Amino acid sequence: MSTAYRFGAFELHPSRQQLLCEGRPVLLGQRALDALRVLVERPGEIVRKDELLEQVWPGLVVEENNLAVQVSSLRKALGSDLIATVPGLGYRFTAEVTQQAGAPDLPRTRRHNLPSNLTSFIGHEEDLREYAALLEQTPLLTLNGIGGCGKTRLALELAQAVLPAFPDGVWLVDLAAVADAERLPLTVAAALEIRKQVDAPTVDTLCNHLGSRQALLVLDNCEHLTGACADLATRLLESARKLRILATSREGLNVPGERTVTVRSLRTPPAERETDLDVLQGSEAVRLFVERARSVDRTFTVEATSSDAIAEICRRLDGIPLAIELAAARVKVLSVEEIRSRLNDRFRLLTSGRAAALPRQQTLLAVIRWSYDHLAADEQRLLRLLSVFAGGWTLAAAVHVIDAEDEYVVLDALTRLVDRSLVSIHRLPDGTSRYAMLETVRQYAQEQLDSSGKGVDARDRHLDYYLAFAKQPEPVHSGRQHALWEARLRRELENLLQALAWSGLAENGAQKGLAMASALQRFWFHSGLLHVGYDATLAAIKRGGAPDAGRIEVLLVATSLAMAIDRYRDAKAHAEEALSIARGTHDEIAMVKVALLLAFVIDEEGDWESALRLIDDKLLSIRSMGDETLLIRALNAIAELHRGNGNAPAAQPLYEEALALARKHHNIVMIAHISDNLARLLISCGMVATARELVRDVLVISNDAQSRWIGLCALDITSALAAIDSDWRFAARMRGAAEARVRCLKYRRERNDEAFLEPWTARMREALPKAEYQAAYEAGAALPDAVAGAEALAWLIANDKRAADRGESTAQVAASVAKREAQALP
Repeated sequence: MSTAYRFGAFELHPSRQQLLCEGRPVLLGQRALDALRVLVERPGEIVRKDELLEQVWPGLVVEENNLAVQVSSLRKALGSDLIATVPGLGYRFTAEVTQQAGAPDLPRTRRHNLPSNLTSFIGHEEDLREYAALLEQTPLLTLNGIGGCGKTRLALELAQAVLPAFPDGVWLVDLAAVADAERLPLTVAAALEIRKQVDAPTVDTLCNHLGSRQALLVLDNCEHLTGACADLATRLLESARKLRILATSREGLNVPGERTVTVRSLRTPPAERETDLDVLQGSEAVRLFVERARSVDRTFTVEATSSDAIAEICRRLDGIPLAIELAAARVKVLSVEEIRSRLNDRFRLLTSGRAAALPRQQTLLAVIRWSYDHLAADEQRLLRLLSVFAGGWTLAAAVHVIDAEDEYVVLDALTRLVDRSLVSIHRLPDGTSRYAMLETVRQYAQEQLDSSGKGVDARDRHLDYYLAFAKQPEPVHSGRQHALWEARLRRELENLLQALAWSGLAENGAQKGLAMASALQRFWFHSGLLHVGYDATLAAIKRGGAPDAGRIEVLLVATSLAMAIDRYRDAKAHAEEALSIARGTHDEIAMVKVALLLAFVIDEEGDWESALRLIDDKLLSIRSMGDETLLIRALNAIAELHRGNGNAPAAQPLYEEALALARKHHNIVMIAHISDNLARLLISCGMVATARELVRDVLVISNDAQSRWIGLCALDITSALAAIDSDWRFAARMRGAAEARVRCLKYRRERNDEAFLEPWTARMREALPKAEYQAAYEAGAALPDAVAGAEALAWLIANDKRAADRGESTAQVAASVAKREAQALP
């Protein structure tokens, strides 16, 4: 008889590695059960973390985070109050425990042939519970995924966890070394220790043996024997109704009743929080890297100076466990920074495989090559060509790059790559599908593409596709359409940047690069990618191109971006080069466009009169051109110069004319910009009520279009309006939200706008104690963009309601709000 421990509705049987709740098994991994045993044996006592680590992982070097993961699993199963954390020391089991004689031990016959794990299992803890539940519901569960993703280790951990649910045992059949499909039944029989019956096929022997047994068969590494494995699984499951099969393969077996799940990569740390050590060490991929690194260097630790490198290693290796383990093994001879610097040559770097593994499992290159070599010729070609994409692609993009006449031919081959886990698919909220490739697979496929001699043609088609994509017109009539437009461009950001880079290498690519850089101007501003956009635009300019209208346009883009990031000297150089080309080609419209930007550069240098004269002299000719879009920009620009010089009477009618024209053309972007500028002027002149209406329009547009650029301006003015109402805390909150966006964009406000904000900020600081101001400011700075915009709009609506309380009916206020929204969003 074995010893059992009872606490509440639970009963722990250590010798059987089983936890029951009201008589039913509770799914827990072996490490979690071991940790629970140690705790229940000492109820009420503090069990130190080092004691738990030693008893749960005897003889292994294990990170403390692994213990926290097991305790978390126990709390989910038992309830959060049974295991208390004693800060700085360890854990204490709080429930009352009674010890009693349990059920008789199981017979000493072997119930499994699962190997002992010499290293800890990291990641996928939640997946284990999900997959165990699936095994109860389906006769065949297949774990598929790319080579090296940890399918085998996950299957073994799952098999160990569900062992108590299979009284007739869990049996592992490793098929990695089986080259002949005809040997499959014999290999399974050998694993089950079944002797072949005389004059009976081995498959019949297996069916007879398993017929009434409640057992789990683990078929590991099926990908090179999928047909044979499918046939055998079908026969066995038809004969043995209580049998369950767990398979691992790089693709499903396509057996009726099969459930397939793709084994995900380990979670990697988010890029924006690399230096946060708590977040970093909570990442599955980092935990694996650190633990395996400590196995070769016991002194290895995660330091602030190395955290960025570790995070990048894990991300660039796609969270693939094999790749991370091989990288961690290099810690013996390289620093993490040196490992990171060599990841572009990862297939030569990651070669220190396990000596006991098959040759195809010892290096990262061998793992990926094995998958590639087992593809059909058309699948190999498709994988090579798809490697030109960065950050994913759509079916339409793939059809263009592959130069296919029939998209369904591409779709069929693409589906097979998805089935083989070499390509992943993502469903987007708008109902479209997007495909992606792990960077490790992509790097190998690119090497094969370049070796095939087809790389140049594929990259040329990639450039042509994304040039056309970038030149799609910006939707200015609908905020919602504008948001979709920006989202599509943002999803393709890596492809756009890659296409721009290739334009410098492609034959006659310089002009294409200039055209693409010019087409992306508005995207850089609305998405807030000012520095990325400027660097890409500057690179396109440096590649050359004819001195024509196309070069003028991209120089104007560079001028605008340079001013936004406080590089006025560069802005002036770009504008002057554009002006020189425009004069040489006698392009009057181009000269006007240059003048509009150059005037702001000159004004920033302190020569307001020359700046104003530069535009003012051209206003009459602009009116005569009949180009009202250009006229809107000119009127707004001249008004801005007047506002900066304190000449409100001259600025206001120009803003109002520009705004009327923008409304006439239903151009929400210009409506927002002009409304923002005019609102600042009106506040300075004491016309606050009208300014509120304009800011509401800007916020509606910004929130609907999801433009960070427009939203920044609206937050600035909302902060000032709150200060006018003496709502000091909200004013400081909006001030923080606006300033956080400025820092994120790395943007420099124009001198006019800084001058507008300065007195209101000073009043907030005077009205609030320093600590209160700082708390409100920091709270606002922590708000996501969408939340900050929604709060600002809600505050203005609340002010409209207060206006209703002062005499207007709710219906009048609602009608006024609806009218303004309709005007702003035609």
